[in-house]
Amino acid sequence: MTGDTFMTDIRDIIGDIWLSDELMGDLTAICDTGGRVAGTASEAAAQALLERRARDLGGQYSEQTFTVTGLRSQGHSVRLIASGRELESYPLLNCAAVDDVLPVIDLGRGTPSDFEGARDLIPGHAVLVRHEFPFSTNHVHRGVKLALAREYGAAAFLIGNNQPGAGAVSGSGGTGEPGEIPAFGLSHDATSELATALAFGPAEVHLVNEATAGEWTGRNIFVRFPGRTDDVVVLSAHIDGHGLAESAMDNGAGLATVLEVARRLGPRAADSERGLLVALFTFEEWALTGSAEYVASLDEAERGRIHCNVNVDTPVGYPRLYGLTAGNPVILDLLQRASRLGGTPVHPIYAHTTNSDHANFLAAGIPAVRLIGGYNDESAGSRLLLTAADTRHRIEPLDLKHGAIVTALVTLSAMQA
Repeated sequence: MTGDTFMTDIRDIIGDIWLSDELMGDLTAICDTGGRVAGTASEAAAQALLERRARDLGGQYSEQTFTVTGLRSQGHSVRLIASGRELESYPLLNCAAVDDVLPVIDLGRGTPSDFEGARDLIPGHAVLVRHEFPFSTNHVHRGVKLALAREYGAAAFLIGNNQPGAGAVSGSGGTGEPGEIPAFGLSHDATSELATALAFGPAEVHLVNEATAGEWTGRNIFVRFPGRTDDVVVLSAHIDGHGLAESAMDNGAGLATVLEVARRLGPRAADSERGLLVALFTFEEWALTGSAEYVASLDEAERGRIHCNVNVDTPVGYPRLYGLTAGNPVILDLLQRASRLGGTPVHPIYAHTTNSDHANFLAAGIPAVRLIGGYNDESAGSRLLLTAADTRHRIEPLDLKHGAIVTALVTLSAMQA
């Protein structure tokens, strides 16, 4: 491919995405299936839709299935004993069963130092911590806080939403394995009510979670477009989400973006140095299980043929796209080239994050990047992830188109020598 042809391709791709009706149409159709909790009818509907869309792309279609075991909540409540009031709550994924009255200890933000300072007080208590804006340099992930709660002997875990008016916060609550503790998300108002009660003295909550063990079949969807060599670029997004809303930003927008980019780049793969492998992973919200199953299935030679993974997870909610790079030089160079080609910066973040499917590629020694809308700015729409506010109405169409264009530039740059 000559330089003139390459630049003509780029202009055509940008124009096609900018004028596309399919991008927003895919987002709408995906959101119509619901929150897409893995293993539910909502996710099954999304799987059926995405299979049709994937087959329509025209590449080599394939699937990977695997078995997942865990816990599913059939009913829950969190009640403040002193007032008798039920607090707005939501059981975290894989939340252990419970029906017990427990004293509560408020650990504020819930940093490692907060836990260490209350070491002798935590055992037997339900610990209350705060949810944080998830995409910042100083963020302490929910999973870290939950692990600390288990380590310090807490009997249960409560995490309060930091966003007023968005209801309870959801998220992963463990693996469902023995030793897990009950874990609930609370709304901002419920957190304030409980924290106020604790300020006046001891407080107890009655926690109920009717959790039952289950087994589910996970299904990853792939479409391959061969290039001039056997090397490939893996363009990925995760299918599953949470049950509180539509999981629109996280990650309906990522799915729609990957489908749109595949439409534009798939037909161009045959003329590219590297092919394109579109990967739609499920059970991402369950400890990144879908992508872990895929990476584990690869032998050494297959891993070596993956040039990089471009993982699209929440590419909206902000006017600029950021790349979580873990400081990998291959990815840093890729983002710089894409920025020059498109004339719009893809801002690199050097932190090594483990909050999406790219982490499994990095762990296997494969260069990987997560593309995300906004970082270190709490005005970003991603502040509302994992809540009932994650709906399609929060997504600006211009942000969605911009994210798709930048994703296409990054992916095409990776496909070229």
